[in-house]
Amino acid sequence: MAEHILKAAPKSAKVIFENDKVRVVEVTMRKGQSIPMHSHKRGVSYSLNSGKIRSTRVDGRSEVIMVRRGEVGWSDRDGAETHAVENLGGVLRELSIEFKGQE
Repeated sequence: MAEHILKAAPKSAKVIFENDKVRVVEVTMRKGQSIPMHSHKRGVSYSLNSGKIRSTRVDGRSEVIMVRRGEVGWSDRDGAETHAVENLGGVLRELSIEFKGQE
């Protein structure tokens, strides 16, 4: 499993809430900014605004993704979502809500 986004991108990702059940991470990326290979914990992501990113997987395959404001994503297992990201548009903001405890 790659580094967690908090370690891979400490200037872009910050914890805005945490307790024994969840951790909420806010991710902010400027246009042209990249986040190296990283993983996400089990949980939900929520896009605060629209944007355009390039997501590159561990195997080197990449895709351009149009992110829509209000879009929700789900990661079922810790480390299952591992990728590097490049922001191709304006400022992009997302909340990542990670669930703690047993699966």
